[in-house]
Amino acid sequence: MPGFSGGFVGVDVFFVISGYLITGLIARDYQTGRFSFATFYFRRIKRIVPALLCVYVASTLVAVVLMLPSDMVEFGQSLIASAAFVSNHFFYKLADYFGGQSELKPLLHTWSLSIEGQFYLVWPVTFLLLSRWRILRLSSVIGIACAVSLAASAITVSYHKEAAFFLAPYRAWELLLGAWLALLSSPPMIGARRAELSTLIGLAMIVASVVLLDEGQKFPGLLALPACLGTALLILVGAEQRPTVTRLLSTRLVVAFGLVSYSLYLWHWPILAFARYHFDRPLRWDELTILLALSLLAAVATYRYVEQPARRIAFVRVPRVVGAGVLSMTVIALMGWQIDKSHGWTFNIDPEIRRLDVIARSENVDRRACSGPKNTFRDDEACTFGRPRTLGSYDIAIFGDSYADAYAPAMNLLAKEAGLSGRQITVGGCLALLGYYEIISPYATEARCRALREAMLRFVEGNSRLQIAVLAHRWSIYTGTDLYSDESRQPFYLLGSNQDDRSEQHSLQVFRASLEKTVEFFVERGIHVLLLGEVPPLGRDPMKCVAASIKGSLDKYACRRPAAEVHKSLDGMNHLLSEVADRRSGVSFYSPLEAMCDETSCGPIVDSVYMYRDSGHLNRIGAEHLSQSMRLPEVRPRQ
Repeated sequence: MPGFSGGFVGVDVFFVISGYLITGLIARDYQTGRFSFATFYFRRIKRIVPALLCVYVASTLVAVVLMLPSDMVEFGQSLIASAAFVSNHFFYKLADYFGGQSELKPLLHTWSLSIEGQFYLVWPVTFLLLSRWRILRLSSVIGIACAVSLAASAITVSYHKEAAFFLAPYRAWELLLGAWLALLSSPPMIGARRAELSTLIGLAMIVASVVLLDEGQKFPGLLALPACLGTALLILVGAEQRPTVTRLLSTRLVVAFGLVSYSLYLWHWPILAFARYHFDRPLRWDELTILLALSLLAAVATYRYVEQPARRIAFVRVPRVVGAGVLSMTVIALMGWQIDKSHGWTFNIDPEIRRLDVIARSENVDRRACSGPKNTFRDDEACTFGRPRTLGSYDIAIFGDSYADAYAPAMNLLAKEAGLSGRQITVGGCLALLGYYEIISPYATEARCRALREAMLRFVEGNSRLQIAVLAHRWSIYTGTDLYSDESRQPFYLLGSNQDDRSEQHSLQVFRASLEKTVEFFVERGIHVLLLGEVPPLGRDPMKCVAASIKGSLDKYACRRPAAEVHKSLDGMNHLLSEVADRRSGVSFYSPLEAMCDETSCGPIVDSVYMYRDSGHLNRIGAEHLSQSMRLPEVRPRQ
């Protein structure tokens, strides 16, 4: 949302508050001899499960109506993970370039509840084991653990941002910060003036984080520290003083908002996600306003008719409540399992949509085993395509990002036809080019992209018979431009050094220099370079458009982009690539536009074959079909 790009720090604020409240609750019960695990989980189940069940059931009903079978399968899997309070691990595994748009996943927000649930599972036991120590010593241990977790997060976010975001060890410091505050034996004495200043600073740190942060930055790590410290300041001062900020946060309206905040958090994300999924475009301000109002209405109703009655359940019913909570989450998990195993509850889907959806979601069979930074240095035969390699060397290799991965099935058929052995070395969101310093994007990290380039160099050194290097990317996006205004995609910027400015013009300069350097690297070693151009980017997921057309009895060829619009988006980059190929011997360029577009438009279906996996990646069957219009250059083995 414009102006609130860092709104995701609300979760960090929540973690600090939760650590403070839960630890305070455990400590008070322990000190008075009233703590028991049954009581603790009784309270947590009453607080969390009833509203969450409502959201699960409502989300499932809406998903059945709106979602394509393949997306429904993923929804079912996320339902299982969420009910088991491990959805942070589930979404972490999906958080690569092919994970799909996060804003379309209705249960994505449950990752934070999973971390909270894991905290509930581990922390009471840990607290009791350490409780024989004095509070002062216990606070010191927590402080050290907090610092270690923060350091791990700060280090990990630089090379594995998804792990630092989703996994509990890298988020534990936020909960432990709150726990440390709760166990302070003697909070510092703060005068009235310092209290006013401290709370203003704390609030400013949170607001600044909301306004200044965005998803392209290395978050959480140290960037989460201001919001968390700001929250800690508000808690610390508010526990002893009543400065202006504390009084404002205690007004009736703010307190009322706080009471429904849990239900609001549960409802707002699925409502927004389903709306984005249905409209298949960024939401307009008026739509966003209506949907947020609907979320607030659902939250108020849930608080009034679900949360409050649940909280009034008497303590004498502990076994029943705990049992009912576990049983209900088990039922939800079983429902998700049934959705997954039945391939998405497709009983209400047109058979033609089911058929096309299976084709659309087909992928390179080697992607999971052979793409990504963890797989770039593999040297076994699992990632071989074409014919088996001989004399320990491959003849052809395809390097690039996830678009190169999508081209790999085409390279497989072409390599078999030519009697060549091949290997893919690809990392989503990264350029297989030499000379650039860093890509600024939500998908790339310096470590991931460095791994790709190092793997490419090592591969060339270790394969003396390599004849052809295929380079394939979504070239255009690395120069700071959005191909279409309706994609609502954060621009990528290519930097030559850490001092470079982030601009379209400079990114293009760095790109051109890196491309020239890479081509020269291969050519001077006698390796032919094949530059693969981009397939026509359709801007949105065409499968949804095709499904809507079928439901409306419309011509399924209607979901197309004007050819002039596609050429306007790609011709500049295609001209640059073809110019490099024309100026050098040993370099060739192929553009799929002629095979995939007619004179007026470009669409997802070519010669009755559905080509796309999403808005820009080819599916496996589409890539194999496109290979019919492609030819590998005729080259001799290197001496």
